Amino acid sequence: MAAVSQTGSRAGLISALVIFVVLFLVSTVLFFTTNADNKVNEKRVSDLQAKYNQVIKQTEMTDADFQAIKDLQTSDPANRGRSAFDILKSQRDDLATKITGQANTPAGKALELANSTVQSANKTLEPASTTVPAGSLNNAIMVLAASIMERQSQADQLKAEMAKCAADLKQQTALYQKELDAHRTAIETARTETKTTQEDTTKYRAGKDEQLAGLEKSLADTVEKDRKALEDINTQLTAANGQITDLKKKLEQAYLSMARYKVSNTGESAIRRADGTISQIGKSGVVYVGRGLGQQISPGMTFEVYDKNEGIPRLSPNDETLPAGKASIEITRVSPQSSEARIIKQSAGSQIYVGDLIANLVYDPNVKFRFKVFGEFDIDQDGKATPQEAEVVKRLIAQWGGIVTDDLNIDTDFLVMGKEPVVPPTTKEDLANDPIAQFQQQKAEEARKAYDEVKNHALELHTPVLNQNRFLYFIGFFDQARK
Repeated sequence: MAAVSQTGSRAGLISALVIFVVLFLVSTVLFFTTNADNKVNEKRVSDLQAKYNQVIKQTEMTDADFQAIKDLQTSDPANRGRSAFDILKSQRDDLATKITGQANTPAGKALELANSTVQSANKTLEPASTTVPAGSLNNAIMVLAASIMERQSQADQLKAEMAKCAADLKQQTALYQKELDAHRTAIETARTETKTTQEDTTKYRAGKDEQLAGLEKSLADTVEKDRKALEDINTQLTAANGQITDLKKKLEQAYLSMARYKVSNTGESAIRRADGTISQIGKSGVVYVGRGLGQQISPGMTFEVYDKNEGIPRLSPNDETLPAGKASIEITRVSPQSSEARIIKQSAGSQIYVGDLIANLVYDPNVKFRFKVFGEFDIDQDGKATPQEAEVVKRLIAQWGGIVTDDLNIDTDFLVMGKEPVVPPTTKEDLANDPIAQFQQQKAEEARKAYDEVKNHALELHTPVLNQNRFLYFIGFFDQARK
């Protein structure tokens, strides 16, 4: 084997090393160059992707509408080579043209016009119950079309009715013309008859004028005769009126004389006369009175109890105090010689004793007093006086032996009057424009006038006058009435 030269080996190693270094440098340069190109390409791809997403997203490319656009690109020869944007823009422009009726209309203006059309349709349909959803131009057109058809149907019906009315009018006009012709004929006949009648009337009036002249002369003579007779009658009437006035004065004097006699013996004595006494004091609010069967006493009757020493109070027209006794009792059971009663009211600090007097203005076993009841009463003390409660007073009087009369005269023993009518204070201005207030004021004044007239008439006759509360106290029924 030949020996290897050391010098040759070293030269080969150096050569290999140089080639390796060169290759490494070339590789390094190529790596950095390629890496820079890749970064540029990646940035370009990223920019393209962002720009692409602004137009359409990856997820939207699977939508059916996008697929329909792609189908238009391939199926319709007119769309081949066109972009999806170009096709969409053409569809938008066609839709805007359909909405506005004008080419090259911006989409915003078309949308604004569509909304305005829907609002106008809703405003047109306001009286009806139908409304169009906002933005629904197709629905607006459909609803308006239906409304137009309905209006057309109504118009057709109105035309038919108008045609029928025209036919009826024509028929009525023919009948009216026929009647008019008949009236004209009747008028001509009446004119002829009127002319004849006027001639006859002229002749008749001439004859009657002569008769009237004679009657006027006869009437003048008769009037003069009657005038003299009337003067004589007036003279006699004046004398008769004077006699009537004198007779009225004498009658009033007679009434006054009889009234004075009645007051001193009937009214005051009846009020102050006791109807019995307390004969025994029982237990638990029970007392006994010395009145029994056969003395016109019955269960339910009430009496006022007065002190046996003080007696029953006087009735004075000017005395406003109430004639309250020490207690009020109600008869519960009637026996032959006495009656049992319960105490329904007792004055504070008072005590009932044997011998105390009992009184009921209506009750009298021997006499039936005559009562005149006038006005409206408030028996239950609720502040409302009514005619119905006046019937309660009349019923009590009749139930306990009295007589209720309709007239107020010399035979009337007592006048029981209800609440005094109140006339509300008003001015002419308050009543000027209020008929209801005028009517109410008039009714109140009439009621007050009638009330005063009855009261004054009773005073003239010297008939005792009792208001509601005094009457109820004098019969021991005041507290019962309020229950």
